[in-house]
Amino acid sequence: MRKVFLILICMISIIGMVFAGGAGESSGQTTLTVLDAFVPSEGVTYAWRDSLGKFEEAHPDVVIDEETISNADLTIKVQTLGAADELPDLFALKGQMAENFAKNGKLMPLNEYLEMYPEWAADFKEGVFSNFTFDGNIYAIPYQVTNTCVFYNQAIFDEAGIESFPTTWDEFVEVCKTLKDKGYTPIVLGNKDKWNAESVIMSTLGNRVSGNEWYESIRNRTGAKFTDPEFVGALEALSQLVEVGAFNSDVNSIDDAQQLQVFMNGQAAMTIDGTWAVTTIDQSCPEEVLKNVRLAALPAVEGGKGDPNAISGGSGWGMAVNADLPEEKKAIVGEFLHEVFDRGFATVMASYGNPTAMVTDEFTLDESQLVARAFDDFQSGRAYVPVYDHQLSSGLMQVMQSGLQELLIGTITPEQLAADIQAQYEKEAL
Repeated sequence: MRKVFLILICMISIIGMVFAGGAGESSGQTTLTVLDAFVPSEGVTYAWRDSLGKFEEAHPDVVIDEETISNADLTIKVQTLGAADELPDLFALKGQMAENFAKNGKLMPLNEYLEMYPEWAADFKEGVFSNFTFDGNIYAIPYQVTNTCVFYNQAIFDEAGIESFPTTWDEFVEVCKTLKDKGYTPIVLGNKDKWNAESVIMSTLGNRVSGNEWYESIRNRTGAKFTDPEFVGALEALSQLVEVGAFNSDVNSIDDAQQLQVFMNGQAAMTIDGTWAVTTIDQSCPEEVLKNVRLAALPAVEGGKGDPNAISGGSGWGMAVNADLPEEKKAIVGEFLHEVFDRGFATVMASYGNPTAMVTDEFTLDESQLVARAFDDFQSGRAYVPVYDHQLSSGLMQVMQSGLQELLIGTITPEQLAADIQAQYEKEAL
């Protein structure tokens, strides 16, 4: 009997704890589920942690249930959760996915929040909402702007007798041949996750050849084709690099982080990457290599229609809100977006050398931030050209990115890849 009595006491205690927990939840505590890709060592991550910490301190009644995964994994997971109608309250959304999600009723329009806080809305830079705006509705709050460029090792260039970074594509190909002959990997690229070759190379190289008009016609479906000479010519230019052995032999087996490590170890003369690499290089690159890191834009292609000084860029990611967000959470979500993605967020991000979607308060880059300071000078005044995977469909990108993996190892011709991409483009028009 004594044992039975003790068991009953324990059961009553457990039930009491359950009800107490339920009472606490109903007495004002709100949980927001968040899915993002704010992985360590990037400027945007430091900004997020700083801003999120301030929000949590100001809102002790709000619990942030956060899941952080890589960009590549996040893209897949968001699509999977969207198809199953199991999206979290807030989630990072890639620009190329926004239109499809909006059309399928997965996203809550955010115009109301921007109208509620007009000073906040005015702080966003011109054009940063373009990847997330459809039929007059804004469906995500952009939190970063990404740009791409060539990072190169001046000491290796000097050793190879290369006096300056090439200004034409033919010169660039010759430089790669010279570096290869000297025993260096001319360009290290980690295309395991497939997006690198398309996002950091082809988006810029494509514009070098085609110019803006062809791309806008592709995006708006007003007559241009991927089998046009403009796009085939860009693929042929990339193939020239493959033919001279410009890339590492394991190009499709290593990822973006590994490619950066090879460059920082001084084993490759160049890497082509984005602003997300700036903080890592400044913080992790050995001094001997760091002091020799220089930045350049991909060279002009002879006969090309694009601006040779432009770099690919744009606000490729934004924080979106589930269309099925419970009514009782809508007010706090508005406060969350307004308070987390503010000038303070942008200022911290900029202090690590990363371009921002918003204007910033005053900040000073430390003298030790060699690459951040160099990038700040490099990107100043340059025009941006669109990143393909920020705006073109996921299906189209799957075909292009997989095909580029083949092109990088010489198992498909530029003409065949262009035809495959065009076939998908036409299929999506049906």
